[in-house]
Amino acid sequence: MAFDKEMFDKLKKEWPEIQGDFAPELWKKTYKEKHEQTFFKSVDLLQKVENLSYKEAEEKLLDVLVKVTFIETTLTLKGKQDSAEIFENLQKFQNDEPNIPFSSAEDVESFCDSMQLIFRKDLSKKYRNIGYQSKRFIQEIKRRLELGDIIDEITIDDVIQDFRATVVSEYGQKFAEMEIQLDFSSLRQLAVATRRFKFEGGEGRLYLDENAANCLDLNLPIFCETIHFNHQLKKDLSRHVSGIFMLNTTRFPKRSQYFMSSEELFQTEASLYRQHLNTDSPHTFSTMIHGRGWIKPNHPNDNIELFRVDQVPFSLVNNFATGNAGSIIQNGKRKEFNMRNATNLLNRLEDASAEHRNV
Repeated sequence: MAFDKEMFDKLKKEWPEIQGDFAPELWKKTYKEKHEQTFFKSVDLLQKVENLSYKEAEEKLLDVLVKVTFIETTLTLKGKQDSAEIFENLQKFQNDEPNIPFSSAEDVESFCDSMQLIFRKDLSKKYRNIGYQSKRFIQEIKRRLELGDIIDEITIDDVIQDFRATVVSEYGQKFAEMEIQLDFSSLRQLAVATRRFKFEGGEGRLYLDENAANCLDLNLPIFCETIHFNHQLKKDLSRHVSGIFMLNTTRFPKRSQYFMSSEELFQTEASLYRQHLNTDSPHTFSTMIHGRGWIKPNHPNDNIELFRVDQVPFSLVNNFATGNAGSIIQNGKRKEFNMRNATNLLNRLEDASAEHRNV
């Protein structure tokens, strides 16, 4: 579905730009009113698991959700960070609130490590957000294991296919079905990253950890539906993907559309905004590029925005003669994408940029 300016303006009104300011009362109200069914189901579960009164369970869950939302939003806007960087940014986003719910970087680290379904820690000790479908998938794995299902290196493919049949995304269906591959590439990695499961290498089988029943993020569905989980225009700077992309179309003067060829997100659409490139070489219009991009999980046009492009050597596949170089759409007309037209487009881009600078 092609989206014109009018449609995007409508989406922008419906989905305002995500703000990082600490707003605990607004967030609590949002969870209770706009996530009503999932929120109150989670309160009921927490009440039963920890033998709390309804009011105690609600207050505890809201306090945890405020912390999760604050960190998750900060990672979305500022990218991957270690606990010290997160704490520094949380203080900057304090707004007019008298306090933030963390007293130190160590406090942030302890909380993030207790919410491993939501925050993924890499080898550099930096955290990033985990995708919505990945969180749903982990909770589904937990549910199946509790029912006695065997999940191992043989059955996992069927489990994934069954899960994908439950995925519904208004615009990014293809991306949503493959999103779990961005967060976990194997059962062993899933067990190590979340620490909610045990992987027995000899059997190639996944088991629930004995402490899994006490993990709020694993048991309460509201942690899959944090405030911005379905924001249509969200660009999560903490989540990157890299791989090989094939050029499809360039629309004068700014945007080129690619399809990812790498297995992780095969055939997922990606955009490259050429006014941001620090180069004037026509080789950036290669049929094939190696790119790195931010994730836009719910975007109506594309789910990846490329921010870095590395040239791939010309070859039998990557060239303007025998490769599929796509097309250029300029002044409403579709043209063959060859070296001459690519160079002409770059010249027009340069003229447009110069004119803009002189205004």
